[in-house]
Amino acid sequence: MQQNRQQNGQFQLLRLAAGLSFVLALVNHLLPPKAFAATQLLFDYQFGLTRRGLAGEILNLFTGTEITVSGIYAAAAVISGLGGIAFYLFLSRLMPQKVSAYLILILALNSFAFSSFIGNTGYLDGVLLALTALALSTDGASNKGLAIRLGVTVLGVMFHENMLPYFTVLIGFDLWLARKGSPAALPIALSPVLLGFITVATLSKLGAFAPEQAAAFADYVQSKAAFTLDANSTDVAGRSIGQNFALMADLRMTTKYWAWVLFDGVPLLAMALWLIWLANRLLGDSDAKTRLLMIGAIIAPLSLNIIAFDVVRFGVASVLAGFFVLVLLIRHIPEAAKRLEQVLTWPHFLVVLVLNVNIFTIEVNIGAGHTSQFPWVLLTQLKWLVP
Repeated sequence: MQQNRQQNGQFQLLRLAAGLSFVLALVNHLLPPKAFAATQLLFDYQFGLTRRGLAGEILNLFTGTEITVSGIYAAAAVISGLGGIAFYLFLSRLMPQKVSAYLILILALNSFAFSSFIGNTGYLDGVLLALTALALSTDGASNKGLAIRLGVTVLGVMFHENMLPYFTVLIGFDLWLARKGSPAALPIALSPVLLGFITVATLSKLGAFAPEQAAAFADYVQSKAAFTLDANSTDVAGRSIGQNFALMADLRMTTKYWAWVLFDGVPLLAMALWLIWLANRLLGDSDAKTRLLMIGAIIAPLSLNIIAFDVVRFGVASVLAGFFVLVLLIRHIPEAAKRLEQVLTWPHFLVVLVLNVNIFTIEVNIGAGHTSQFPWVLLTQLKWLVP
């Protein structure tokens, strides 16, 4: 009886720590959006099946012909807040009542990846994260669960094409775990990725702009807003994949890009690799296909670095996918929870936690504020050399 009371008290404190971590993440990092994110929320289908236009179509239902600054602020807060809440609820409700499970939840909510996710307020990544959490919460072994996952794949790509590399491999990994042993398990697991490719290709074909249309589209989007938009953001709607490759070739010649890679990309990659290591330990003696799909689910978002420059967003998606993977392994593999208890000791947890609360990666909405913590503070420290 005494032992049960002590255990319940411990769980209550861990739940409190997780809840405080989530609330403080919102208070510290959910800030008004920059113009780039706000602009993309106004894309709609006025000029055809424009990429990323679904959010604007939905927003039109609430705002009418013009949206104010307060209106776009509200929309941005809902998008990032919804993604954060979905992530928190998914981890907290599907993990078992074990100390190690709470430690993973606390790590996730205090990770510099989650801070950057919330701090990139208004980016459609929030919608993609919420949709993915919703899909993965259903039974992947049922036909209904499969249909929901495929529907979320298409819907996610309609919101933002990044759904394809961000989370379709993760959704496929969940289907593999749920249907492992079935002859059709692998084709079904690959179906979200294939459907995502088809949807992206269709949108790229049907939503392509001629140069004169791109200018008219930018003017139209500006006419909807009671504030000045970011011209670079409207360019994205009509930019082809080939143009993205050319843009990245130029950007890779700049110092600022490699600063992003070094100070944002490397820490986020290190965290993703730790999650891969931990997931590998939870897998035990599982087969090579399961391990390969697990690794693919975590590193797939990083593939976007080939054609785009949002190093921090892609790294964040990789880390958040890694935390999803841990939950899926514990849900589908009975021995995984016990293995987590053995691997994630309190000293291990504290080392990873200390690193996460003392490392800071870019949060788009606070400008240069990220230079106040490691590793970006190293650039600020150079001022000692130039009084």
